[in-house]
Amino acid sequence: MQLGPAVGAVFASPSEGQGAAVEQVHESLKLIERELREGAFKGRRFFGGDEIGILDIVLGCGSYWLAVFEEVMKVKLVDPEAFPLFHSWLRDFEEQEEVKEIMPAIDRLLEYAGGVRQMMLSLSNQQQ
Repeated sequence: MQLGPAVGAVFASPSEGQGAAVEQVHESLKLIERELREGAFKGRRFFGGDEIGILDIVLGCGSYWLAVFEEVMKVKLVDPEAFPLFHSWLRDFEEQEEVKEIMPAIDRLLEYAGGVRQMMLSLSNQQQ
């Protein structure tokens, strides 16, 4: 699964090149969704079981950025209808008090990501 690089490709792509990158994200999310539906993690609240485990932390901290990228890029990466189990898991993860305590405010992340996106597009335009 290449979720991180796929999300990075969406973020780095100019608007006209986002389709293929978004599809890569969706392919990775399909694998996670399948594992939550019928694989080793079926029926679990978190990947670690009833409690947050290391896989939840790794995936959750990275996935927290998905909403930021959706907003900045104006794309839909985590459709609750296409990925209901992953979407539910992510919302549950984000609602945990220990997660809320350490995650930066979404407005700060949006400001940061917007600035990085503009810089990347500017560099991309200069190279053309």
